[in-house]
Order: sequence, then C-alpha cells, then structure tokens
Amino acid sequence: MDTSRSAPPDIAPLAESSPSTPTVTESPLTAESTPEAEPAAPEDSGALHIEPATIPDGPLGIPGIALDAYHRATDRLNAANPACEMDWTLLAGIGQVESNQGRGQFDVHGNTIGRILGPRLDGSVPGTAVITDTDGGRFDGDPEFDRAVGPVQFIPSTWALLGRDGNDDGVADPNNIYDGALAAATLLCGQGGSMADPAARTRAVLAYNNSLAYVANVNAWAHGYAVNAFPLPSDLPEIHRPEPTIEPPKLPERCPDGWEGKPTAAPEPAAPGEPQLPVPGCSEVTPPAAPPAPSTSPTPTPTPGHEAPPAAAPAVPAPPGLPVFELPCIPPFCAPPPPA
Repeated sequence: MDTSRSAPPDIAPLAESSPSTPTVTESPLTAESTPEAEPAAPEDSGALHIEPATIPDGPLGIPGIALDAYHRATDRLNAANPACEMDWTLLAGIGQVESNQGRGQFDVHGNTIGRILGPRLDGSVPGTAVITDTDGGRFDGDPEFDRAVGPVQFIPSTWALLGRDGNDDGVADPNNIYDGALAAATLLCGQGGSMADPAARTRAVLAYNNSLAYVANVNAWAHGYAVNAFPLPSDLPEIHRPEPTIEPPKLPERCPDGWEGKPTAAPEPAAPGEPQLPVPGCSEVTPPAAPPAPSTSPTPTPTPGHEAPPAAAPAVPAPPGLPVFELPCIPPFCAPPPPA
C-alpha cells in the first residue's frame, strides 16, 4: 500500500500494493499454460505469433481494446448494480496509473503481450506487505511470494476473491484487460455508494490503493479521458511510498527480577546475540553471602583384625495402635553379653 503527504483514512488496500512501475516478464498465462512456460517479450521472435488487437485507439491514445473493456465492464456493472453509477473513465484512470494501459500491448483476446508484474511482496521493498504465495505461481510466476499482476495490478489472493471473467471465455485471468476491468469495477462498487459522489468515489479508490496522491492521479486521468485533454503536471502529485513504522520501546512497569528501583526509561536495544542492557533507574540487588558448608570428618579406615562391629539394624516401630510384646531370650538364640 502507499501513503501520501496527506494522511488518508485507515482503509486496507485490496488490489495493488506499491506505486512502483510494474515489470514486464513472461507472456500471460492461458488456461493450458504453466508458470514454467518459456518467456516471450514483445520484442522477441517468440511473440510474433501473437495477433495484436486492432481496435482503434480512443481519447488520449488509450488502446481501443482497453477502452472496449472499460465500457463493457461499466455497462455490465451498472446493469447489475445501478446505484453504483460506475463511469468508464474511472476504470481508465486506474488502468493508466497502474500500468500505462498495459503499455498498450494486448492481443485480440485482451491478454497483455508480456506479463506485467508488481514488486515481489517479500518485504524487501519499503512500504510493501509480505504476502507469501497464494496461487502456486499460476498468475505471477512466483511460487514463493505474491506479486500484483496484470494491467490493473491485482494481488493473486485478492483475485481469488474478486476475479471475474469479463470476456466470457470461461477463464478469469488478471492478465486479461476484460477480466481485470470487471474485477476492478466490482472492487470499487463493493465499497458502497455512487461513483458520482466524490466522497464515495474517494473511499472506493483508497480501497484500491491507500494513498490520496493515488486518488488525485486516478481522478486527473479520468477527467482527462472524459474531456480528451492530458492532465497538467500539477494535477499528478508524486505517489509516495510509506516510511517504515518504527515504534519506540515501551517503559517497563517494574525492574527485572534481581533488580531494584523504579524504571525511568526504556532500555536501549541490545545487539543481536548480546545480553539485554540494564534498565535505567534499576540497580542490581547484591545476593546474600552463602552460609559455609558444614565440615565433614573423614571416615576412619579400620585396621585388620579390629573391624568395627556391624551396626545394629534400626528398630522398626510397631504400627500405631497395636500392643508391643517383649519376648524372653531363649538360648542359644540370645545375643552374647558385651565384653567386660
């Protein structure tokens, strides 16, 4: 997600997660293809068999097939949900900001010629979330982490919920402009309200990307498509990435065990592998001296012929409650008298 200099409402973005320019890698997947398919960039000979779209371009040079996709998605969404009042220019604004209208390179079915991918969501790019793989690399070609995919940049986990088949070919593919446009319209209208209402429209676009600068860019391009005039640079503020959030350490409620006093500040963070630094305001309690261990006299070694008599076995007390009988000694079972 992104933030601008003006703090937007706390809305979690559902589609793309970074304003970085997406990269173009492999050819888009079809229902039969696999993530291990051989790459085919538009300039490579392997892409020459792809028949490009031939629909004439629209306002501001918007690709004709993208314009057709936005109109179809708008008509379909407004028929199902008239209260949304979706406008094709809003979808076109998102397509422009997200991928420059898929770089204007689509085949006759609306698939991008070359797969358009956002940054790898492994936490290496500041301001991006960490999202482990959710699609097995089917759409983004990455079996470890997710990446935003396609001309309108959907994260695979979001596509699993909102993906739509916009061209009725039986496949919902984020690399297809018809599918992506209908999914984007569904996401926007799902936020509630009419897209003709500025407040509801802003809330919906923030759900796509949580940045007021992003909203300004989308609206500027949408207006440009409506009047067939390019936005002014002042209408396109830079979309800033958020700085990492660093929470200051909290003041401990009490001193650690074995320390006394009252904490006055949080301890400095210790280096990895080093012991925790002392808490300011706490002093270590000196442990009391241990008592001396009792001395034990060595056991004397008996000399031959003067072995000590065996110790008498301790008398076993009678169970409580039973009488004790003293029996007389009957020779020869009497113990010999002690020597005089």
